[in-house]
Amino acid sequence: MSDPADLTAAPHVTAQTHVYNALRRMLMDGRVEPGERLVVRDLAERFETSAMPVREALRRLVAEDAVTDTPNRGVVVPQVTVEAVTDLVRIRCMIEGSAAEWAAATMTGREVAAVVAINDEMEARIEQGLTESYLALNRDFHFAIYRAARSDTLIQIIERLWLRAGPWLNVMREDATIRFGFEHHRDILAALRAGDGPRARQAVALDLSDAGEVILRRVAKAAAPAPSRKSPQ
Repeated sequence: MSDPADLTAAPHVTAQTHVYNALRRMLMDGRVEPGERLVVRDLAERFETSAMPVREALRRLVAEDAVTDTPNRGVVVPQVTVEAVTDLVRIRCMIEGSAAEWAAATMTGREVAAVVAINDEMEARIEQGLTESYLALNRDFHFAIYRAARSDTLIQIIERLWLRAGPWLNVMREDATIRFGFEHHRDILAALRAGDGPRARQAVALDLSDAGEVILRRVAKAAAPAPSRKSPQ
């Protein structure tokens, strides 16, 4: 499968679609940060295109609530809030858990092996200290499972959820959290091998909810007032 960020991968696709797909992948893979501005000129230079395809791609993402068009700052990635994370994690556990449960009943041996290979690659990259691709591989891991549920509509819904959640996952790149979730991944794989849908649902929900807790702790830490310093007596 070609990388949507590769603008030479499918020359028959319009420049606007190329840029749109590339920006979607950047958001889902956590390659942009909450609060970051998406500047048309910078993106046009990055993708070696004119400003118009970038503007059209950003309009589509605004319509999908993936980014926000603000009067003073232009298009920005939404900030993280406790309310938003809590709500999104709850919805993701329900929908992505269902996708995993359906997939457990329909996955072929070859599809399970492909998911195992992705997880092995994630662990190998971490052992080598190559953390840049961690979130992209994590997305590949989850979507390889969800696609096996054989529902295009479900995939479209999950993609929109990941557009919102992806930038928040930057916290998972840090040394303290980079291995976080591998235990859940192993539980997911065991459930898929056994064709155990309820167990797969539960393992995915635990994976998502535990990651949500890490993000919420970071939000709370960032919002906490700095300790006051007493003036010298």
